[in-house]
Amino acid sequence: MAIRKMVRVSSKGQIVLPKRIREKLEIHEGDYLFVEESKDGISILRHQPETRLEALTKELRDEVEAEGFTREDLDELIHAIRERRSAA
Repeated sequence: MAIRKMVRVSSKGQIVLPKRIREKLEIHEGDYLFVEESKDGISILRHQPETRLEALTKELRDEVEAEGFTREDLDELIHAIRERRSAA
């Protein structure tokens, strides 16, 4: 039987999927979902199947986070590389 729950939209346009639905559909942090507009409203669809590239990037993202590498670290690294290239 389908689960039907009401959710509220935050000031940032975010919604929270109820835990029971996330567990049933095996939706985890970092997963992507599709939002599809139709004449009747919107539908949220699970993104499947995961491609090899998506699996690799998810694995890489998990390892980077486990090492404590932040978005700011990445931005600094990109900036340093660009500076070296422009100096060459």
